[in-house]
Amino acid sequence: MLIQVRRAMGVAARQHGVISRSQASSAGLSAREVPRLVSTGVWAPRTRDVFAVGGAPPTFEADVMAACLAGGPRAMACRGTVARLLGIGVPWFDDAGVEVALPRGASVHAVRAIGATPRVCRTLGERDRVSIGAIPATRATRLVIDLLDARPTDAVFAVADDVLYRGWATPAGIERRWLEVNGQHRAVLDAVLLPWTPGPKPGSPKEMALCRVLQLHGLPRPVRQFELRVPGRPPRFLDLAYPEAKVAPEYDGRRHHGARRWAADGDREDELAAHGWLRLPADATALSEPGATVYCERVRAALAARTP
Repeated sequence: MLIQVRRAMGVAARQHGVISRSQASSAGLSAREVPRLVSTGVWAPRTRDVFAVGGAPPTFEADVMAACLAGGPRAMACRGTVARLLGIGVPWFDDAGVEVALPRGASVHAVRAIGATPRVCRTLGERDRVSIGAIPATRATRLVIDLLDARPTDAVFAVADDVLYRGWATPAGIERRWLEVNGQHRAVLDAVLLPWTPGPKPGSPKEMALCRVLQLHGLPRPVRQFELRVPGRPPRFLDLAYPEAKVAPEYDGRRHHGARRWAADGDREDELAAHGWLRLPADATALSEPGATVYCERVRAALAARTP
């Protein structure tokens, strides 16, 4: 029995300290040996057929793994759970709970017994499946589609921009799978994909978020990664630009524009001004209301004043 227990414990170790009854059987443990491990405290039951290693610290990943095991072999983490596991869509899904996608016919009761939320999907297949470590999860393309009903819509925008920026999905792939899955929430999908037209790779996801805000407020689509040539200097690239008006909206994230960058940013702004450009910095408040409207009115006024 010792060899079988070690084998089963190895499986649990790879799964955030969680194992199912069927996995224990595959490791060689008999139906009588599992209750013995529970009675001696080696394992602790999460449900009738899912167990955690006794004394293992509780983690979000362990809860997700347990819920997926409880849901059966075709279950997978979905929606905000996947965003949280991947660390995307910040801050909207930082505290997301455990949601599990299940095919039709799967039992939702075992998933609920874990404390997770089951989501029964009619069109869930292996093409939607990926692994985040040991945890089965929906692919990035399906993640964006499943979140189209999320509120506020800023949450799905944030996830989609992270996904598309990292190259985990393409606009065409998202739209194609959307048509196959349900074809719902067209207006939200259009807004999600609005800034993601063919062109230069953006400098950050937030750059595309700002581009979307400008367009949703009726402003023209800005040029991405506009090349600005200054005599005697290497080419500079403006995140977003309206070249005719020489107006440059730019997202100032803390990572790239924190206190250590203030002097350099000031020099850059002075240089742009010397060549007739107006830089309009934006921060996180400009990506959602009411700050988005306020910022876009500044851009609109600048374009009206500076367009020949």
